[in-house]
Amino acid sequence: MLSILNESGQPVDGIFLYKAPKIHPQFSGYEYVYASSENDWKPGASQHRLDQASGAVHETLAQLQGSENVSYILYNDERPDGKSDVGSFGHTKGVLAWDSVTKAGFWLLHSWPKFPVIGAVVAPTPDYGQTFLGLSVDSLTLQSIATQMMACQNPQVYDCRILDGTPDELKALANGHWDTHGLDDTHQPGQFTRFDHKTIGGMPFTVFAKNSAWNDDFWNDGVGPAVDDELECETWVRGAMPLTVDRHGVARAIDVKFINMGALGIHVVFPETADHAKHAIGKDPNKALICVGDINRMISQRKRGGGCIVFSNLNLWSAMSKADMIQPMDGQSREEAHAHIQKTHVKPT
Repeated sequence: MLSILNESGQPVDGIFLYKAPKIHPQFSGYEYVYASSENDWKPGASQHRLDQASGAVHETLAQLQGSENVSYILYNDERPDGKSDVGSFGHTKGVLAWDSVTKAGFWLLHSWPKFPVIGAVVAPTPDYGQTFLGLSVDSLTLQSIATQMMACQNPQVYDCRILDGTPDELKALANGHWDTHGLDDTHQPGQFTRFDHKTIGGMPFTVFAKNSAWNDDFWNDGVGPAVDDELECETWVRGAMPLTVDRHGVARAIDVKFINMGALGIHVVFPETADHAKHAIGKDPNKALICVGDINRMISQRKRGGGCIVFSNLNLWSAMSKADMIQPMDGQSREEAHAHIQKTHVKPT
């Protein structure tokens, strides 16, 4: 049965990877932290590298080669095939794959430009940190994901394999048949959507996504209020930054400025300028929310579609909360920074 595979090539419900950047001579930029559902998402340093033909990502993607029953869609806002990127497509990256016989498959959401190329022996740039989240899901869930993508994320599909028996929603996604096809931003309705799902193993997860016409900060104005929690966000920060409060005067997001991977299993500290990951964690330990996405917290990203997956796990959340080092305002401590934000937590009426 097609699914996410672990480091040994065995089926699992889900995996999380955080690739370290090439920031010190002792790091190639392909080392990564790994966690999976089979050990309750406890992270640790992997014995594999992402430029080697081994490890969970390689094992998972290797299933797409040679099978008579497997279809897939590869999408990335930075194509690996040398063709020009289309800026009106979403800022979103990932792989959808399914088996027409078993009706099962997976979704691998990631942040790595120009990745993947099926069967490639050379990996993309090692320079920056990257995140990956892979979940094993059934065909009906994949159809729902595809429907949301057509309405909001609008991915740039650069490679696909569509076999007979493929559900219509996945065919339409592969062919670029968006719900808003042919409409410019002045005519598109703004959408911020939420879809709740479960993995094949029964783990609940939520997908949040916005389209290019929504025109608000995805993390502060969308995800934060939707999960009713404060978020510590680590994304690619370039250009103009959003305000610290949304249009209702409510603040929900603080930007992470440094990552200490020692809490995750790799002893390296790096600034957000060396990180291309897109992730956030909630403040509330009772919720223990982890968000893995593909869109940045920048003004320019308001005109791009994109989204994130949110799930709850205390082990991974605890490690990530130690890894994230936020930038407090005016020299405040982490607790004081959150207290400052808490003062603006007035729910809009």
